[in-house]
Amino acid sequence: MNDWIEQENSRAQKLVTTGKTMNNNAPRLQIYNKKAASPKRYAKSIFIQDSHSRAFDHLAFNQKMMKKKNAPELAEEAIELLLKRYGEELKIEI
Repeated sequence: MNDWIEQENSRAQKLVTTGKTMNNNAPRLQIYNKKAASPKRYAKSIFIQDSHSRAFDHLAFNQKMMKKKNAPELAEEAIELLLKRYGEELKIEI
């Protein structure tokens, strides 16, 4: 009973070493280069009014549908605008 398993394993091992498949004409999965990975992000809690939260969610949804920006990018942009308005700098500590 285990003889057929050994035969299948042997056949599979030969295919792996030769780089061939049982059907070389079959389509193969192609991996495309994705855009550069986004920066590492952390979840931070902020307390805002419900109306502000809903408005931000609506904006984020619309931007995502238009494939422009996602919610983390929008939140970061908002923080950058606040920092600029109040004269602070975005300090990056490594």
